[in-house]
Amino acid sequence: MTIFRAAFGMVLLSCLLIGRSGCKKGPATATFEVDEPTIVLVCNPISAAADAVVSVSVFIKANEKEIRVFGLDVTFDSRMFQFQEVRKGTLTGGWAAVDGSEVGTGSLRVGGFLGGGTPIPVASQGSLAEIRFRVTGTDYGNGQQSQLCVKQYTDDLLDFKPDSACATFTLIK
Repeated sequence: MTIFRAAFGMVLLSCLLIGRSGCKKGPATATFEVDEPTIVLVCNPISAAADAVVSVSVFIKANEKEIRVFGLDVTFDSRMFQFQEVRKGTLTGGWAAVDGSEVGTGSLRVGGFLGGGTPIPVASQGSLAEIRFRVTGTDYGNGQQSQLCVKQYTDDLLDFKPDSACATFTLIK
């Protein structure tokens, strides 16, 4: 019975972490269910037609140390989206740089560094970056879903969970 309870606890925790990482809420309403360094991916809008611009925000909560530099990888369906740009988030507005570039088909590397700006204090909540995509979806029909995911956290994000945070987008034709 103890093994069952432990397994159930892990499944419940996974559902809380993964279930909240979808494109279900707008950036202003990101919520977190756990009190540990957590990353959540939120997109706005959650569904759109071709040529729309989708903003994908990388939210954090409960960092246990100051954040002065960060890096992460983003994967996306290159048949659904075309990368446009990376903008600074609510927590990195005064930083020297927050940027990203394509490192392969459907793959971005995003990062930022403090420079002369202010470090993100311990126990902060907000966005590190906003990644913008243009919806293409030319090969897909109405209702096709596609995931965008962040993973491979580096620098001051090493302790953040889940290891891969994803959001689901739906194409409308």
